Amino acid sequence: MANRVCQPLKLKPHPYPGVLVTFCGVDGSGKSSLIGRLEKVCREAGVNCLRTFTPTRRIREDVVFRSLVADPCNTSSINVSSYRSARRINVLGLLLSIMGDLVQHTTDTIIPALERGDVVFCDRYVFTSQAEIGARSDLRETEPVLASIAEHVLKPDLAFGLNVSGETSHRRVRARNDAKDQPPPMSFLMRQVAAYRAVFEANNLVALDGELGMDETFSAALSHFARIDRLALMAA
Repeated sequence: MANRVCQPLKLKPHPYPGVLVTFCGVDGSGKSSLIGRLEKVCREAGVNCLRTFTPTRRIREDVVFRSLVADPCNTSSINVSSYRSARRINVLGLLLSIMGDLVQHTTDTIIPALERGDVVFCDRYVFTSQAEIGARSDLRETEPVLASIAEHVLKPDLAFGLNVSGETSHRRVRARNDAKDQPPPMSFLMRQVAAYRAVFEANNLVALDGELGMDETFSAALSHFARIDRLALMAA
């Protein structure tokens, strides 16, 4: 990713009355806390909202995905085809599984909520997949596949990208004191952070400074959230 320009994804605009807001960033960037704050705003305003996440449990409980969580570096190497990485996770195969899960979750859960006029907050989305493959694979192999599938993915009304340094991500994840949730090696984490930032820039995500306190991050996010046209129609 550091040696290539990240290509913007061409997503499909949605025609539904509801609002789709997505959140992207490395672990420890503050996504969950921010979503919780925005959920509270909606509840207090009498606006129905749905909080969801991708990949769903269908993928998160899969043995291959769990292996990747346990060892984030156990994948096909940068600039090496997935098929030539013996005994490693095939990133192209995992990407197909994750994107299939996103399309199905959109059909099962996101679209019905948008049809009802709800606000949907989605923790991680297609931009996350783009960043993760950028950090782990040869983009000549994976990027065209993602771009093709992305044309069938709904374009969010608002997409946030939370920026933090590798050091901050590492410190915050370690502070959770969860033996099953440990940060990756710093060498990989720095590559991951760079990949996310490239994705934010390429896709014009609303970049938030996750290094700030949550009050400041929330205030910045809320100002963008309140300007969504569909929200004004819902409140009218």
